[in-house]
Amino acid sequence: MAYQMTITLTDEEYTALATEAAKKGKRPEMLLHDMIQHLQPSPQVKRPLTGREFEEQLYREGLIENIPTRRPLTPEEQAERERLGQVFAGGKSMSEMVIEDRGPHLLTPSLAPQSAVRSVNAY
Repeated sequence: MAYQMTITLTDEEYTALATEAAKKGKRPEMLLHDMIQHLQPSPQVKRPLTGREFEEQLYREGLIENIPTRRPLTPEEQAERERLGQVFAGGKSMSEMVIEDRGPHLLTPSLAPQSAVRSVNAY
């Protein structure tokens, strides 16, 4: 929407306006327009980002490769995920690998030397 108005200036006011406009290489009405633009309030107070806005910011900053669409997987996509799960699920679980890496426990009665077993039983 645009408004049009007429203002009345004294000779001194118009001279001051025209002089300032000439210094800036503008017409007096354009200088007034620019001055009004500077009077407008600062942008609204910042509010927290929504989840979507946060995802878009991360995408623009290059921290994520895509923005989730939040749509359910198609049957083909679901089947592919299940197939990949089966491919990568083979082998030992992480807890089994950790237990193996630890080696035998020194204080178990079957593997520990008899002196260690006696000292443990003494407590």
